[in-house]
Amino acid sequence: MANHSEPYLRPATQDGTDPVPCPSGWQAESVGLWDGQWQEIVYHPRRHDVLIVRGECSPTLEASLPASGWSEARQTEGARMWVRDRLAATREALARLEERPRVARELGRSF
Repeated sequence: MANHSEPYLRPATQDGTDPVPCPSGWQAESVGLWDGQWQEIVYHPRRHDVLIVRGECSPTLEASLPASGWSEARQTEGARMWVRDRLAATREALARLEERPRVARELGRSF
């Protein structure tokens, strides 16, 4: 089994056949037709958020997804797959906190 660190698409198993094993801690869910084949997304549910958008995205959605940590992972005619790595999003949020100037704190006592 290949070693993956990012969500990936693979052909879906046919009804009545044993499912293909996933890496430890990962799971597979159907995404329907993709590039003319039935596919499933394999991802680690505690680490990754996956969003499949079918049809056109509004300009507001186009701008807000990357701004909130989503990156476009795959695209096909009529569908786009976006992925957000929760671990990376947390690291980025912590880095932003580290970059903020310290708040001066005073007790407000007078002597």
